[in-house]
Amino acid sequence: MKKFIKHMMLIFFGLIVILLFLDFSFTTVYENSEPRTKFQYLRSLKNKKVDYIFLGSSRVENSIVSKLIRDKTGKSAINLGFQASKMSDIYTVLKLIKKYNIKTDKILIQVDYIFNIEDGCSNILQYELMPFIRENEVTQEYFNRCLINKKEILYTPFYRYLHYEPKIGFREFFLNLINKKTSIVKNNGFVPLQGNSFEHNNSLPSQIISKNKYFDGIKTFAEINKMPVIFFCVPFCKHTKNLIFIKKLKQKIPELYDFSGVINNDKMFKNCSHLNQNGANDFTKYLIEKMLIDK
Repeated sequence: MKKFIKHMMLIFFGLIVILLFLDFSFTTVYENSEPRTKFQYLRSLKNKKVDYIFLGSSRVENSIVSKLIRDKTGKSAINLGFQASKMSDIYTVLKLIKKYNIKTDKILIQVDYIFNIEDGCSNILQYELMPFIRENEVTQEYFNRCLINKKEILYTPFYRYLHYEPKIGFREFFLNLINKKTSIVKNNGFVPLQGNSFEHNNSLPSQIISKNKYFDGIKTFAEINKMPVIFFCVPFCKHTKNLIFIKKLKQKIPELYDFSGVINNDKMFKNCSHLNQNGANDFTKYLIEKMLIDK
């Protein structure tokens, strides 16, 4: 019996050692490989200068053509829009810009119907951040707020890589290991959409909430840290119901640049909330003229 218990103990501790080794190996590779995700791209900008930084959801990710900004202004730009981002996700990315000591002239932040959302987190940002949850207090705070199974992920070695295997498991680890590039760095964070959908069933909220604690946090954090934050709204298609919501939002945020109606051609939209590549090009040119070129 004693031999059996000793044998099982050796197997258990051997398994723990293997899991610790795998966890360390995966994390080290993700930390040091060429950026394949937008979060890795953000980390790669530590102690650097980017003239214009755009924050938001997929409505920013698919609408701001970073290279076009460089071509037209001669200044660098990065699109840090994450799919399904809420104001809380944007607040986290803003704090990471400060934590990573990324210098910038302007931080342009999308605000629209996401002002009404205080709960939830971007699932895309979650898995991209997962290898770096212990990196600093900002990533740990995000982890503590957004993840349900925190104890298992935090205290069980290699569990996070198993739990998120389709996104950060062995295949992605191997691609990071061999420095297989994606288009994220090449396009400076911009992700183009192609084609059109003429389904016009999009609707904005009929009412606006009195306040969003994360929006207030963004404003306070930017003011304290002297970060040059500007708020703007990306276009919606003309068929969007309750577009008056943006007018109400501008009453609450007078400094908001309202671009919700500047693209009227349906052919410029993938769907009513997202521009396609042609629409993104047109909108980026418009935004450059209105916000980025000193007159």
